[in-house]
Amino acid sequence: MIYTVPPRIARLEGDPLGSGKEAIVVPVVQVEGKPSVKGILERINEVSNGVISKASDKGVFRGDRGEVYTVPLEKAIVYLVGVGKEPSDDSYRRALAKVAKSVVDKHEEVVVVLDELEEATASEALVGFLLGAYRLEYFKSEKKSKLRTIYYSGSIDEAYVKAIAEAVYLARDVANAPPNDLYPERLAEKVRELFSSLPNVEVEIFDYDRLVREGFGGIVNVGKGSKYKPRLVKIHYKGGGRKIALVGKTLVFDAGGIQVKQAYTMTDMYADKAGGAAVLGILWAAAKLGLPVDLYGLLGVAINTLDGEAYLPSDVIRMWDGTKVDVGHTDAEGRLVIADAIAYSAKELGVDLIIDLATLTGAAVIALGPLVAAIFTRDESLKEVFMEASEKTGEKLWPLPLVDEYKQLLKKNARLGDISNVGGRWGGAITAALFLENFTHGKKFVHLDIAGPGIGGGEATSIAPEYWPGKHAPGYGVRLVLEALRKIIG
Repeated sequence: MIYTVPPRIARLEGDPLGSGKEAIVVPVVQVEGKPSVKGILERINEVSNGVISKASDKGVFRGDRGEVYTVPLEKAIVYLVGVGKEPSDDSYRRALAKVAKSVVDKHEEVVVVLDELEEATASEALVGFLLGAYRLEYFKSEKKSKLRTIYYSGSIDEAYVKAIAEAVYLARDVANAPPNDLYPERLAEKVRELFSSLPNVEVEIFDYDRLVREGFGGIVNVGKGSKYKPRLVKIHYKGGGRKIALVGKTLVFDAGGIQVKQAYTMTDMYADKAGGAAVLGILWAAAKLGLPVDLYGLLGVAINTLDGEAYLPSDVIRMWDGTKVDVGHTDAEGRLVIADAIAYSAKELGVDLIIDLATLTGAAVIALGPLVAAIFTRDESLKEVFMEASEKTGEKLWPLPLVDEYKQLLKKNARLGDISNVGGRWGGAITAALFLENFTHGKKFVHLDIAGPGIGGGEATSIAPEYWPGKHAPGYGVRLVLEALRKIIG
């Protein structure tokens, strides 16, 4: 991986209580306001002289979702974690993530007891535990995380759990990396190095000279003001079947360009590459799981800092497909970068569906808050697929409209060119989506504006699902899009 390797997972053979492992995690369902004591919980209650029953009678432990209660035994510590009175895949994910945060710094080995669960729910529970255990400690002098191996009892889809954990860890690592470590050239080379280990995957990197030569005006102009020149990374997973492109906004850092952001709005802009990070995770999981799809990932990687070469408001940029774009604002840069990649996908790669993920607009966050992404598409069946995937994965999503009348705002704001990269103050998420649609050249299109949940942190920290990594970007979109792809390709 880039920085963080998930803990190893292995099936536990034999009795968890006799395993010799020092930590055992048991999810507990609540029934009539009390923990349901059955199965292994009956035995734990017995060998602990009724500790669980006493805690229940006194109201100390009820089995509420995320409630953690510790039972010390002679040879092990048992962590009971409540999943609530209406258990679901997401309540198990959230509960197991909560307890993982309690044990990751304390134990090298943990047993997670999943015997009572069906395979699909048990798999999601273990995914939750792994996501809760994530720590990006590569850049710290002192590393506190101890957890190395997670043993599980019961039945899970081990290949799925491993692939999802690796994919989300990868997305989180990339999204949260500091720009001085993962600048465009280094990010591109890291991706080549990492994905070269996978079968049926090819990585092609377009360097700055090639981008200039082949007319990728959006990517070039946004990134040319930085000493770290932009790159276009193309990843091709050859799984056969339908051709689909995933395009990810990958601004290694978004300073705003000449129209520089105010300092307080710039703090989290290292995560403006969360869309591209998610694309990497999706491709990784798709290749690991051998999904039957011909999948392209395109990352326009840039930093829009400023020097004498930086692009200017009122510049007219010739995009890769020939469209002339007036620069109405240099901080509306993400749409320029991914528009080139979208057009390239549509016209050069011959895909029939383009899905983009982008931390694109503050307007989407104002409309939907920090936990919910916006989906834009004209295809009702695709919208339904993504909404169902959202419900299953817990990655929240809500549809916003593509209002045709608003296209005129992009044209009216263009002083000399064909369209402007901004449509005015109102409906900013919609006009940004319409700008991108202009470059799809009639191909089916799904645009995910993940500006809120993609970046995370801030106000989201105290209300986010337990499997989010605190103040860091959570790798939003990996599980959502992967689930949608599995439905799309059948």
